Amino acid sequence: MQPLRLPVLQDLASAFALAQGHQDPEDHVDQDAGERGRGDRYGHEEQPHQGGVPAEPFGEAATHAEEDALVAGALKAGLLDGHGSGSSIPGHYYARARAGVHEELRIPFLVEQGRRAGAEGNPPAQVLRTRCPSVGRLKPCGERADKGRSEVPPLRVRDLTSLDPALETLFGGKAAGLARLVAAGARVPTGFAIEATDAAPGDWGEDERARLLSSARDLLPEPLAVRSSALGEDGAQQSFAGLFESVLGVTSEEALLSAAEQCIASGAGERVRAYTKCEATLPVGLVVQRLVPARAAGVVFTRDPAGRDGAVVIEAVRGLGDQLVSGHTEPERWRVYRSGLGGFEAQVERVAEGEPALEESEVESIAAEALRLEAALGHPLDLEWALGEDAEPWWLQARPITASAELRPEPRVERTDASADDGPVSVWSNLNIRETMPDPLPVFSWSLWRDRLLPSLTGLASERARRTGLRDAANVGDRVQGRIYGNMNAMLAIPVIGPISQKLADEIDANAAPVIRELIRTGVLLPRRFDRRTRWLLVSETLRSHLAAFPALAGSFKPELRMGQFREFGARMIAQRELPLGERTDAELLAELDAITDSGFLGTDRMMWSLILAVAGYSLARRLFRHHPAAQGLLAVGIAHNPTTAMSLELEALTEAARPIAEAFDRTTGAHDLFSALEESAEGRAWLARLSHFLDWNGHRCPKEFDVATPRWLEEPAMLLDIVRRGLAEPPKEGVRGRLDRLAEERRAAIRDAVARSPFWKRPLLRWAARFAERHLPNREAGKHYLLTAFPRIRQLALEMGARLTERGWLESPEDVFHLELGELQEGALAPGDARRLVELRRDELAEFERSPAPDFVRSDGVPVSTAEVGLDEDGVLTGTGISTGRVEGRVRVLHEPNARAFEAGEVIVVRFADPGWTPLFSRAGGIVMEVGGLMCHAAVVARELGIPAVFGASGATTELPEGALVEVDADAGTVTVR
Repeated sequence: MQPLRLPVLQDLASAFALAQGHQDPEDHVDQDAGERGRGDRYGHEEQPHQGGVPAEPFGEAATHAEEDALVAGALKAGLLDGHGSGSSIPGHYYARARAGVHEELRIPFLVEQGRRAGAEGNPPAQVLRTRCPSVGRLKPCGERADKGRSEVPPLRVRDLTSLDPALETLFGGKAAGLARLVAAGARVPTGFAIEATDAAPGDWGEDERARLLSSARDLLPEPLAVRSSALGEDGAQQSFAGLFESVLGVTSEEALLSAAEQCIASGAGERVRAYTKCEATLPVGLVVQRLVPARAAGVVFTRDPAGRDGAVVIEAVRGLGDQLVSGHTEPERWRVYRSGLGGFEAQVERVAEGEPALEESEVESIAAEALRLEAALGHPLDLEWALGEDAEPWWLQARPITASAELRPEPRVERTDASADDGPVSVWSNLNIRETMPDPLPVFSWSLWRDRLLPSLTGLASERARRTGLRDAANVGDRVQGRIYGNMNAMLAIPVIGPISQKLADEIDANAAPVIRELIRTGVLLPRRFDRRTRWLLVSETLRSHLAAFPALAGSFKPELRMGQFREFGARMIAQRELPLGERTDAELLAELDAITDSGFLGTDRMMWSLILAVAGYSLARRLFRHHPAAQGLLAVGIAHNPTTAMSLELEALTEAARPIAEAFDRTTGAHDLFSALEESAEGRAWLARLSHFLDWNGHRCPKEFDVATPRWLEEPAMLLDIVRRGLAEPPKEGVRGRLDRLAEERRAAIRDAVARSPFWKRPLLRWAARFAERHLPNREAGKHYLLTAFPRIRQLALEMGARLTERGWLESPEDVFHLELGELQEGALAPGDARRLVELRRDELAEFERSPAPDFVRSDGVPVSTAEVGLDEDGVLTGTGISTGRVEGRVRVLHEPNARAFEAGEVIVVRFADPGWTPLFSRAGGIVMEVGGLMCHAAVVARELGIPAVFGASGATTELPEGALVEVDADAGTVTVR
């Protein structure tokens, strides 16, 4: 009969032919396995399985009838019948049909055993197909009818250096894995392998025992390691990790025989049967090797099984590795990455108690060799290793990684200039961005920042910069996972702004600044490189823009004048958003949109220089008052002219004005119902007029306010109404105005005392520095506050274009316009079908970005950037940076969004970050704890001016501080203590 082209059925056919005398028994296994190479001895690759047991593919071509016909032929030939006597076949070499294609069929691999039986003149193998009680499917009986009394077939012994890995189904997975390592040039301890069997050494013949002892004689009496090497173990689909026995420290022949018996017996153990869901015993081979006198040992995964990133994961313990794989010892864990600089970078993920097991150089050496072996073997590996007295690892085991989570994709980066030369590694950071733009931006907002606002902040927004390509080549912003990140390489290369940013980094974000310095120190972060022409353009354009901005710089030294200019711009924008749009043509709408986003119109140069002077002046004052901590801590408190702080004053006034009409707030919930109720009375109408005035000057603010797609308070005032409603429900207390007046007097008194205690020559300098900070600090926020008054008009223009495109069938809704870039709104830029397709793709992309993590730093080579993750110490203390002064106790309330109803007055609000849209909540908080930020971030300025004890840069605060726990916030010490 012709064997089918199916591995398992070929096996039966081969055995059938063998029994009929049509095949040379000596050639079948050795030649066949050698010719077919890697995979199993039938020459096919291992296939996916279901049900927890290795699969043997029959293929779609095999029908159940064909299988049954071949089995019937084998039965007639005496290869398959009942519990016949005299069978010497262990019967546990089996294969399985794919689950779901056919009923599972387990049959013995008869070829090798049949060859031996035929060669010795014995009857062919006899196997019974019965139901397996554990899974209710077919399996071989698997037991010798005489229960071990028949003679055990001769067992082969192979030195590991000569073992053919293709003989895995004879010598087991561990032996084959070591043979592959040897073939790949790995350093493997000397040893040999013995063919798999289910017969204990006590049942072996004298020749088999003598062969084992003879092979070990050259190794003894040095300590040996005897390990199981079962069939199917360390395979691509199943590892059988830890299920079979290993015996270490064997030093005598008696101990060797005992270890062999222990290993082989483990094939019938309960752990194995539970793992395979089958009652059959698995044959077990043996690997006997010199025991490495390890000072450290462990495992290495060439791919992270958890799928977190592309790291090589190494776990290590001191001494032998059995304590690690047995789970008795907590190992140290390292993550190793290929660096864009060449070589590797190792990061400690978990530190074990006592002395470290490995030096960083040893970690990198293990990772490098493991990756070389992965390349040689062609698939990700789970390897066991040991280090002796030298630094070169010994390799003790190799198996494919069997349970690996899908690798998380690398952060998606959209570079403003795809051809930029950042050197070996690009570094992106959300320093000073995460608190104002923490979420992904739709492409309309991204294009506004990329093409208009970011270049204007660095003085590269001119038509010349755009025309020559300099605007993109030196743009400091890229889009990472849909969010704006600063390209730190570009930032370092920008004259003036780059050096100033480095100097002020500690003031803006105390946690991120040391990370940037370390990246620069290690050579990872380098300034962006430009060709000669671009560098000349950059220098000349920077010089031109700063000369042109000189009046803005000079005017910034007159902060009161500058504040007046900011307010004048705001008044123009308030008036402009009242202008109707319906009668305007598309071209007129786009022309206004183009004009309103121009840097000259927005006055970004004035805003930038005001910000720089405010931050620099405050930093200088803090340095000069460093010997007077009381005055230093009060330098920025009680200053009422910051428009962001002024919002809190006006909201408090709105709340007090609403007390006579509180009943309307009590009986309504939504804004529409409340406004309708208030229209019914003169007092209500007066309050609405007051609210309208507030919204005129502050309605352009909101959480996530730097995203133009976000509705403003003008459109959705619910957050403000909630703040008023909560204020009405609370008993009267010291108001914001009273607090500011009190704090201002405390500040002035502390400064007078510090000046009086200082040397005579230093007193004028201290007075000047304190006054400079007081006058300039309000402009730190004022420029941004009034710049944002343009955003409602930009929204109006964009939504009007969106409404028109919706009427024409280009978009499904006006809001879809925010999924188009500014330039795509120009006539002829897109076809109708293109617009709908783009919107659908970008909407899905934005939703994906919103689900994705946003690390504080991203490297182009995939190496994660470690930032300080301190957390609570053993005394329950969380440490950060005190950004104000004072001490307060209160209950923890963790907030993930600015919700006035989510906390009670006086509680300590704990947040990851807070953009300026959160700041109206601050006046009700007893204290503030924030995971990121520094002395001069936006939220810090407001908290400090309001005199609220606050600690920022407290890593892990939102997860480490228990909800509702009583804590003390000590802003002077920069600590948060759980009581």
